[in-house]
Amino acid sequence: MLAELFWVGVVAGGAAAVVIWVLAARLAFRLAGARQASPLGFALAALWPFGARQTAGASAETATTLNKLMVAFFIAILIAIASMAVYSNLTFVPPVRTQ
Repeated sequence: MLAELFWVGVVAGGAAAVVIWVLAARLAFRLAGARQASPLGFALAALWPFGARQTAGASAETATTLNKLMVAFFIAILIAIASMAVYSNLTFVPPVRTQ
C-alpha cells in the first residue's frame, strides 16, 4: 500500500511538471509574439520558456511570474524523483541465493 502511495507521487509530480511547463511556454509564446520574434525565438520559447524572463521586452511582472513557474517546475521534478527513489526502494526484491 505504501508503494502505491509513492507511485501516485511519481505520477502527480510528473503531471505537475508537464502542466507547469505548458503554462510557462504559453506565457513565453505570448511574450515572443509581442516582440515579433523570429522562428528561432518561438523555438527557444518552447524548449526553455523560463529563459524568456531575461529578454529585453519582458516586464517585471512577467519575469516574476516566470521565476515562480520555474521554482514550481523544479519542485515538481524533485517530488517526482524523490517519490521514484522511495518507490524503487519499497518494491526492490533481492536476488535469490543459489547456494
